[in-house]
Amino acid sequence: MSDTIRTRAAVGRDGFSLVEVIIAILILAVGVLGLAGTTAHITRQITLADLMTERSVAFQTVIDRLQSLPYDDVGSGSDSVGVYVVRWASTPDGPQTKIVRIVTLGPGLGSGTPPGLSPQVADTFDFRVLRR
Repeated sequence: MSDTIRTRAAVGRDGFSLVEVIIAILILAVGVLGLAGTTAHITRQITLADLMTERSVAFQTVIDRLQSLPYDDVGSGSDSVGVYVVRWASTPDGPQTKIVRIVTLGPGLGSGTPPGLSPQVADTFDFRVLRR
């Protein structure tokens, strides 16, 4: 008789209970939702980093172009580099230097709550050109 009781008690303990399965599914669901939220954030950050890199390339392209010009030819102008419109204007800063203000207009991180991707963001960079 005692063998029958032990057998029934041992059989009832095999496997997982329904409550344990539901708790495991809930924990898994919270983890998957956390990963989904993180993935969206990382994708946004990568997109913004790509745009910042393209904007830096636009600045550097114009700076390289201006550095290759003779000092007296450095003036105002505009161009498009990739998806960015780049404008620049120079102002004298003494007998041997000019300040060139370069403004890019294109996609980037816009203001707002929360800050998001905006199609038209202006960014300004001042650059000094020296007479050689």
